[in-house]
Amino acid sequence: MKLSDFMNNLEASKNKTDLNSSNLELILDILKKINSSLVLNEVLELVLINAINITKSERGFIVLHEDDKLNFKICMDNHGKHLSQESFHLSTSVVNDVYDSGQSKFIESALNDSSKPSQSIIDLKLQTIMCAPLKSKEEYFGVIYVDSQVLNKINNKEIIEMFEILAGQAGIVINNALMHQRQVSANNKLNKAFQELEIARQESNKFEELKNHFLSQMSHEIRTPINIIIGCTELLKSNRHGIDSNEIKELFTMLEQGSNRIVRTLEEIIEMSKIKSGNYEIHKDKIDLEKGVINPILKQYDPIAQSKGLILTFEISSTKNEIICDKFMIYQIIQELVDNAIKFTLSGSIKLRQFDNEDGKLCITITDTGIGISQEFMSNLFEPFVQEYTGLSRKFDGNGLALALVKKYCEMNNLSINIISQKEKGTEVTLVFN
Repeated sequence: MKLSDFMNNLEASKNKTDLNSSNLELILDILKKINSSLVLNEVLELVLINAINITKSERGFIVLHEDDKLNFKICMDNHGKHLSQESFHLSTSVVNDVYDSGQSKFIESALNDSSKPSQSIIDLKLQTIMCAPLKSKEEYFGVIYVDSQVLNKINNKEIIEMFEILAGQAGIVINNALMHQRQVSANNKLNKAFQELEIARQESNKFEELKNHFLSQMSHEIRTPINIIIGCTELLKSNRHGIDSNEIKELFTMLEQGSNRIVRTLEEIIEMSKIKSGNYEIHKDKIDLEKGVINPILKQYDPIAQSKGLILTFEISSTKNEIICDKFMIYQIIQELVDNAIKFTLSGSIKLRQFDNEDGKLCITITDTGIGISQEFMSNLFEPFVQEYTGLSRKFDGNGLALALVKKYCEMNNLSINIISQKEKGTEVTLVFN
């Protein structure tokens, strides 16, 4: 029922009520106030404080039926202060009776059951209470309750009638606020669903772009060395141009490099696939870091560095050397970082350093004088299949998996990795064995 409808009904039934004109005006003013909002908490506060005031009570509460039980929604005193549910010790049977029967109760000299087993009858307080159901259409959905510690303070027929009229109209207003709240909640859920759908759409587009990029990268990373291998093989088979021994040696070097590039690409894809699927097994053992990992890598990459005119050095100052990690993963981490340093360094040096940091933890740094990494790309550094230099005409080969694998291997072996880089100045990568 709208406020205007109730006011018309109330005006028409003045002769049927004992309320005097001033109290009718008071009720109408209260109804205007409680109809001024659709926010549930505001409506509950307005209803309760006005119910307390018109009955000259000291406090009150409102309970609503939710999840198959009556739940306290708001408790207040006559100063507008919010109280805790524990402040009310009235037996719940009164509230339940009002809700179940749909009939208001006015009780004088009600016994406050806040008593404890040790409490004497002299300590018990008597109170006067009023309790009315909250109703919308034919459905009861809550109860409003007020009480006073002063006996007979609200014992007035006109006040009781005002309280019941207020409770009857409050039920409609509160129900409207509840429906509004549910509508707002439904709208929020719908908006959230739309947002999630939009995110899913964007992710789908991103995945499609990633897939296309991946296929393009893999095509380049596999077809290029295969073409080299086929070309070299054809030249060796025909030998129509009288290839000398040095040229043959160079062809075999190209065959080896092309084959290794294909094998490495496939191995990195398989490794990432294992990690993503959770099928990777870690085998941690005690490892001599210098002898078991770094020295073999230096031996493997020193000729490659020299062929580019680069200086590859190793410096050790740490007091620790033994680590407990997966040897394959640690080898792959340092190998990939050294490989990247050599690949992206056109002149200068690559320096490995093994030392203890300020916290006494074993560290490895790989420092190069290469082309560096832009600050804009740093946030994408460990994303799989993502490279700063893309396209078929790029100067550097690679599939964008190396650093993604390095990051995963570090996480699986409890290593921290930090990269500092400046464009055209070089890059420093620090590994910390925690």
